[in-house]
Amino acid sequence: MRKPVLFVLSFVLLAACSHRGPTKPELIGPASGRPGDSLSYAVTSTDPDGKDVAYKFSWGDSDTTAWTSYYAGGQAVGQVHVYHDTGHFSIRVNARNTDSVESGWCAALVVAISQSPPEKPIAPIGAAYCTTGVAYAYKVVAIHPQGQPLEFQFDWGGTVSNWGSPVASGETASASHAFSTAGNYAVAARARDNAGLLSDWSDPLAVTAVDILGGRARNLALVAETDSTVRLTWSPPIEGVPNLYRVVFKPVGDTALVALETSDTTCVHDPAGMTGDYRVLARFGGAYFEPEDTLSTTPIQSGTTTVDELNGSGKPGCGWPAPGRVATTYDMSDTAWVDLVEFYVTDFKAGSNGPTYYLASPDLAPADSGGVVPAGRWHVTGFVELVDEQNRVPPAGDSLWRSSARVPGAMVAACHTAQGYFAMVKVTQVRIQQKDLRLQAWFQPVQGLRLLQH
Repeated sequence: MRKPVLFVLSFVLLAACSHRGPTKPELIGPASGRPGDSLSYAVTSTDPDGKDVAYKFSWGDSDTTAWTSYYAGGQAVGQVHVYHDTGHFSIRVNARNTDSVESGWCAALVVAISQSPPEKPIAPIGAAYCTTGVAYAYKVVAIHPQGQPLEFQFDWGGTVSNWGSPVASGETASASHAFSTAGNYAVAARARDNAGLLSDWSDPLAVTAVDILGGRARNLALVAETDSTVRLTWSPPIEGVPNLYRVVFKPVGDTALVALETSDTTCVHDPAGMTGDYRVLARFGGAYFEPEDTLSTTPIQSGTTTVDELNGSGKPGCGWPAPGRVATTYDMSDTAWVDLVEFYVTDFKAGSNGPTYYLASPDLAPADSGGVVPAGRWHVTGFVELVDEQNRVPPAGDSLWRSSARVPGAMVAACHTAQGYFAMVKVTQVRIQQKDLRLQAWFQPVQGLRLLQH
């Protein structure tokens, strides 16, 4: 009688073993997110009999997936879900094997879906002392926990601005404001994301605005930045710092042109070969304050000057002494004038009868057979003959420069002095009988600038 009992018991045990289900799934993935995010989750389960496993997800928002395809036990299976509303949602997963034996739902993974507001911005960065009526720029930065773009609104100490244009999370936004009345102001800012959530107001920046009528830029100066461009510099008005400076350039024989506007106290200008006058205007609010000084690159013109040949009875040396820079003649028999002579007139032989005269570098004079010039530290000057008096002057060091320029009659020559100044000589008359030249001259008062348009 015992054998039939053992047979029945073994059958029951075998039947039970053949219907074992997979283990309850293990679920991993983010426990938080925001509406619209694609959240990725992975699930695994194993079957004690090595059978393949399929999964069903319940997302807790009335959305439940169909059973997935079958995967090998222990293989991680991914699913992506998007929550469109805020709240807390319980994700559960069920597994079943190829015999349709289910594991039962796993423990829930609770996901918090929320929209985080922007973090509090930093205190605005900008001028703490202002002039009324002048616009000043202020900057601010904030972070969004979920990386959303942000708009900013400023409280100017009682006056709240409109929202600005969006910037990326962590990037700088700026806004300008002019305080209309004197006083002390607390300037703050707050941020708004694309869901309309607001940050707290930033810590304030204390700003003092004062009534200043404005004033002129001071200490204007002009130098050559290159041999064809100029650099202007100036000091702020003693009445305060304007919101910008306007540099105005008026070319010779033309109308005034605005060169540029800047908030700096220096600028470089390329006049495109033209010379003229510069003014630096300081703007306070809507008012421009004219300078007391005008800076100029216009060459200084000398009237008709008579320069004698080296063996003539007059003064053969010529130069442009400071401060007036007007052409002046000098006796070269005395080294007292060695620092003032920039060229002399000679025929490079004894006597003054030519018939060809030259403009020559003063350093050639002591060896000139045409006269007796004492040795000394006479200046070295270069010459280039020009087509006409408005012709461009070549740069210093160009192969066209020579130590003398032949004067067959009326002609124009550029000069480059030992101190780095450029000038122009226009010979209007060669007078052999009088043993002299009659000429006009233009001197560029900006050292190193080779612009001689006049």
